[in-house]
Amino acid sequence: MAAKGRKKTNELEFQGEVLGWLNHEIKRRPGLKIDRASQEKPRQTSGKRSDLIIWKDRSAEAAFLALELKTPDTSINDPVFFADAIEKAQHWSAPYFVIWNMREAELYPTPPKGGMVTPAGVLKRWPALTAVTKLEDWLRTNIADSLRRQAIDILEAAIGHAASGGQAGHVIDPEIFVARLSHALGHLREILYKEITQQAMASAKLRKTINTLAAQQGFRGFVEDTEFAIAGQIGYRLIGQILFYFALRRKQPSLKELTLNSGDKIPQALEPFWNDVRRFDYEALFQPQPIDTLVVMPDLGQILVRSLIESLSHYDWASLTDDVLGVVFERLIPHEEQVLLGQFYTPRPVADLLVALTVDGDRTVILDPGCGSGTFLMSAYGFLAARARLSHQEILAKVWGFDLSPFAAELAAINLFRQDLSEFENFPRIVPGNFFDRVPGQPVDFPPPRIKAGQASKIPVPIPHFDCIVGNPPYLRSQNQDDLDPGYRKQLFSAALKVGVEAEQKTDLFAFFIFHALRFMKPGARVGFVTPASWLTSNYATALQKLLMNDLRLIAIVASGAEAFFPQVQVNAVLLVAEMVDPKAKITGEPLRFVNLKRTIASLVEGADNIWDGIIGVADQILNADESYENDSMRVKLMPLASEREGLSSDPNTPRNWSKFMRAPLSYYQLFGDHA
Repeated sequence: MAAKGRKKTNELEFQGEVLGWLNHEIKRRPGLKIDRASQEKPRQTSGKRSDLIIWKDRSAEAAFLALELKTPDTSINDPVFFADAIEKAQHWSAPYFVIWNMREAELYPTPPKGGMVTPAGVLKRWPALTAVTKLEDWLRTNIADSLRRQAIDILEAAIGHAASGGQAGHVIDPEIFVARLSHALGHLREILYKEITQQAMASAKLRKTINTLAAQQGFRGFVEDTEFAIAGQIGYRLIGQILFYFALRRKQPSLKELTLNSGDKIPQALEPFWNDVRRFDYEALFQPQPIDTLVVMPDLGQILVRSLIESLSHYDWASLTDDVLGVVFERLIPHEEQVLLGQFYTPRPVADLLVALTVDGDRTVILDPGCGSGTFLMSAYGFLAARARLSHQEILAKVWGFDLSPFAAELAAINLFRQDLSEFENFPRIVPGNFFDRVPGQPVDFPPPRIKAGQASKIPVPIPHFDCIVGNPPYLRSQNQDDLDPGYRKQLFSAALKVGVEAEQKTDLFAFFIFHALRFMKPGARVGFVTPASWLTSNYATALQKLLMNDLRLIAIVASGAEAFFPQVQVNAVLLVAEMVDPKAKITGEPLRFVNLKRTIASLVEGADNIWDGIIGVADQILNADESYENDSMRVKLMPLASEREGLSSDPNTPRNWSKFMRAPLSYYQLFGDHA
C-alpha cells in the first residue's frame, strides 16, 4: 500500500509504460517501417510536458505521429487539449496526431501551419474504456491490457491510413458491405458457371476433371449441380483472397497497394501480390492451385473483378476494427451457401461433442485431415481456449488442418485467423492438398515465431504425430466411386495396405481416412470421426471392425434419435471414437459402447454454466459408462470386446451387426440375449 500522502503512480510513469508497449510492438514488426517511439523533452519556450512522438526515422527527425496523452480528468472535448496536440504535431512535422485521455482516443491528420482541423475531420474514434476512471486504474492488469491494445491500435490506424495514400475512405458497415460483396460474388459465380458449362460441353477432359474434383472432395452425388459448385468455389476463393489482402494490409503496410490496370488479366495479374503475402505465410489462401485456372476468366468477369478491387480501395480500411472485420468474414459465406459450394458443415454442437470425446488435457496436438471450412478446428480452438487456457498463438501451433479443396482450406484459414485479428503473428496450420500425399515428418514451411532481418522467411516444420485426429471426412456413395481418378483410387488402397488393411472394392472414402490416420497417431491417441451409419452393416465393414478391435480400440459409437448429425445430406450419420492401442498391450476387458442420444445435444447441455462444462459433462457420461443403462437422455449398450472379437473371428467374411446395438432397447437383450 502506498504511504499516506504519496500517490501510487503519476502521468510520467504511465507515459513510460505506453512507450514500452509501443516500442515492443515496433521492434517485433519491422514491416511497419517505424523506427521507434520516444519521449521528447519539453521545449523551453513552451513550458509544457514532454511530447510522445512516434518516429519514421529518429536520426533524421522524421516524425510520424504525435501523441497527446492526458489523464481521465481531462475531457476528450477539451479545446485546450485539442489545440496543444495540434501545436506539438506541427512543431515535430508529424503528419498525424492523437488525443488520448486513457478513456477515449481520436486520430487526426495534422493541418499545415496556419491551417485548421476540427473534430469533424477525425480519422478514427475509439470507443470509451468505461472501466478507466482515474490514472491509477492502469495499474490493474486487465485495464493495462486494454490500454496496451488501444495504444497498438492507435499506431496501426495511423500506419494504415498512411498506407492507403492518406485518403479518408468510406466507413465499412458490415451489413451493407457484406450485401454488396455478396451481390458481386453472385454475379461472378453466374459468369463462371456459364463459362464452365459451355466449355465442359465441348471438352470431355474438363468434364472428367470436374467429376474428379467433386468425387475427391466428397460432394459428388450430394450436390445437384457440381459445375455450379465448382464455379462458386472459384469465385468465392478469388474474392476471399482479395478481401483478405485488403484486411491484412492494415497490419502489414509494407504490402503493396492492390491496384490493377484495365488490360491486366485475372488471376495472373494478382500473382505478384499473392506472392508478396506468402513471404509472411497464409499459404492456404494464396498458394496457386489448379482450380484457379480451371477455365479462362471471361472478359465480363475480368471487368467485374477489377471494378471490385477499385471499389474496395476506396474504403477506409485503416479505421476497420477487428470485431467488424470478424463479422464481415463470418457473414460473407453463410452455412446454407456453403452447401451449394460442396462444402458441408457439421452442426457446431455435434463437432463440440466429438471434440470433447476425443480431446483432453493430455491430448492437445490435433489434426482434421479433411477440415473443410474448419468447423472441427473451431471447436478444438474453443476447447483448448476454455479448458487448457492456451493463447491464440499456442492454439494455432497445436491445431492442424488438411484439405484437398483450396477453397475449403481458404475458409478454414480465415475462420482460425479471425479468432484474434489483433494478433499479427497469426499463421493457421492449414495445409492445402491431398491428405494421402502426407506422412508424419514431412516438412511444411511456416514462418518463424519472429521474422527478423536477414532471416529466412520460412522454416520447415515437420508434420507431427498427433494426439487427436477429429473431423467429418468426405463420404462417397458406391455408385460414384468410379468417378475417382484411377491414380487417386490406387493411392487410397495403397494407403490401406500400408497399415495392413485389405480394403473391399466398395469401401467408402471415409474409411480410407481412418486407415491412413493410423500412420499419424501416437500410442494412446484418439480418432473421432462423423461417419455414415451404413458401414455398421456393410460388407466392407469387416476390415474396419477388425481394425477397431485390434490396432485401434473402439471407445464408442454414438447415434441420435433426436437430431441429424449431418443434416445437409440424406445420410444417417454416427460418431465414431477409437483409441490407438500400444502394440505391446493386450486389451480384452474394455467394453465397446453403443450409444443412442434421446435428446438433442443442445438440450442436453442446457443449464450448464458454460457450453464446454455442459458438453464435457455429456461426453463424460458416455466415456465413463461401465455398464449398460438407459434414461431420459440416452441409451448406452456395452458389449465385451472379447466376445465381439471372437464373433468376427469365427466368421471373418461377415461383419458384426453393430447397428442393432444402436437401435434396440435394453429390454430386448434381457429377453433375447446379446447375440440374438
